[in-house]
Amino acid sequence: MAPLPAGDYLPFFKFSAGNGQTALQSRPVQIRAFRLDRTPVSNAQFLDFVRAHPEWRRSKAKSLFVDQRYLENWRSDLAPPKGLARAPVTRVSWFAAQAFCEARGLRLPTTDEWEYALNDGGRNKQAVAQASLDWYAAPNLKLLPPVGRSAPNGFGLHDLVGLVWEWTQDFSGAGPSSEQRNTASEDGAQFCSGAALGVRDATDYPAFMRYALRSSLKASFTQANLGFRCAGDQ
Repeated sequence: MAPLPAGDYLPFFKFSAGNGQTALQSRPVQIRAFRLDRTPVSNAQFLDFVRAHPEWRRSKAKSLFVDQRYLENWRSDLAPPKGLARAPVTRVSWFAAQAFCEARGLRLPTTDEWEYALNDGGRNKQAVAQASLDWYAAPNLKLLPPVGRSAPNGFGLHDLVGLVWEWTQDFSGAGPSSEQRNTASEDGAQFCSGAALGVRDATDYPAFMRYALRSSLKASFTQANLGFRCAGDQ
């Protein structure tokens, strides 16, 4: 895991100043020091998990926690896609991802932690945005490459863009969703009522895509291009 120092960053959403004021202004988000997996979790790592925790095998996972497409790309309960052991695991629900992290004594990163990691202290911001746009414009790969092939960012993290989308702990905390996990969130109110007026940079298309995807998910959903990585406190 990579250690990330405490710091702050300007979030995608802005907040209302309150006291009857209607103006919106940017507020830095303070992030405490934490640890984050350097790469998304691989099929091989998830195989070790389901071997030790059979309740999360494809044939045994409860429908309350996973949809009908959970691990459907695996050949069997204990057989990931052939030749893709080091590829990122996908078709996993939020519940399964969280259980994997908890088994390691860890957790999923919060959205703010994940966005802070991507922000990378402001380094190479335009290059990251362009890489994101290029990724969105390309068709989904039928066979995902191994994790860790991209160059690390300044925090030593690989594959934050260009490989798979990633679950966060509070994935629906900012946006309209029946799975809303933080209904009192100022950010959620901004997304629902202010739309583009509530964001810091209306030209930040990659951020719109990330928040839109997260808000469309439910915790039992699985997708062919949705994986995860774990986080931990320092």
